[in-house]
Amino acid sequence: MKIKICLLIERLNSGGAERSAGLISQIIERLGHDVFIITLFDDIAYPYSGKLINIGEFNHCSGSILNRFNRYWQLRKQLHQNKFDLVFDFRLKESIIREFFLNKLVFSTRMVNMVRSFHLNWYFSNPKIVSKHLYRNYSGINTVSLEIEKEIERLFKFSNVSTIYSPIDIEYIQRKSQEANYIEDDYIIGVGRLEPIKQFDKLLLAYKESVLPKENVKLYILGKGSQKTNLLKLIIDLNLGNMVKIIPFNENPFIYIRNAKFLISSSKNEGFPRVLLESMACETPVISFDCSSGPSEIIVDGNNGLLVENQNFEALKDAIDIMFLDKELYRECKANSLKSISKFSMESISVKWKQYINSLILGNKFIS
Repeated sequence: MKIKICLLIERLNSGGAERSAGLISQIIERLGHDVFIITLFDDIAYPYSGKLINIGEFNHCSGSILNRFNRYWQLRKQLHQNKFDLVFDFRLKESIIREFFLNKLVFSTRMVNMVRSFHLNWYFSNPKIVSKHLYRNYSGINTVSLEIEKEIERLFKFSNVSTIYSPIDIEYIQRKSQEANYIEDDYIIGVGRLEPIKQFDKLLLAYKESVLPKENVKLYILGKGSQKTNLLKLIIDLNLGNMVKIIPFNENPFIYIRNAKFLISSSKNEGFPRVLLESMACETPVISFDCSSGPSEIIVDGNNGLLVENQNFEALKDAIDIMFLDKELYRECKANSLKSISKFSMESISVKWKQYINSLILGNKFIS
């Protein structure tokens, strides 16, 4: 049965959730449905399928109350005109006043709250009792990890929560990773927004204490964000000016990932860190904290990467040394990287999305 499905998101640029939304739009279109993407900001970079409705084009006085009202008025207009069968809402939902307003006056169709991080305050506004009221009658709450699903059920007692892992276009990543490059350094890499939650400042300290600077293996940090100035200052203070490079995020990070010795994730928490999957698609081993949530559902410790005790930076430094010095372990993790992520491929995740959409339309229970 062909239906009209809308993906509602702030933008299609800069983050893993946004990249996943673009991939999900491609999956849904391949399943034979009509796909629409509504973006609230005029910031489009990632590939997508379907019709784009860019409400950000109406953003003439950014940040003002009038601008926000106009944006939500345009959203209400598009939702009513198009009469979608389902709306998958990827937006962050920190403001309880805004969410109450949207749910009572703007949203008029079957909604799914798309939760993409273990940081649940981004998706369920306080006080909790209001979020319980707003989302208990949603058609679904969809998460990207089983750990998030369990936490939502524990906190809110919802019965409409399910998990579908983020998809990854392995063939696309491998093709992009093999484009021409002029990188001559030996280096490891960290990829993500330059924000406190990624803890690149602490990663710099762990890197400095590892064997890598003495071995002339550099650290590349690929991303942009509010912490860039602070990180650049810290690099100078640590006398790492010749060893660490901050590279602005670009449309093809996979060249840098493929040519790295390994990738490190030092986040406080995640949702389902697709950068780990992208690194493995490039056949580059990974090291990550066992944070909430996602890494433990991706990494098999010692097989396709190293899973480190959560927030133990001394153990992270040791893992860096082990991955570099233990050549047999490194070869094992590198050899297993690609084949270990087949269950996250577009084809595998498409099967899950077909089942999930059918369950939403028919009112059946979807088993994660």
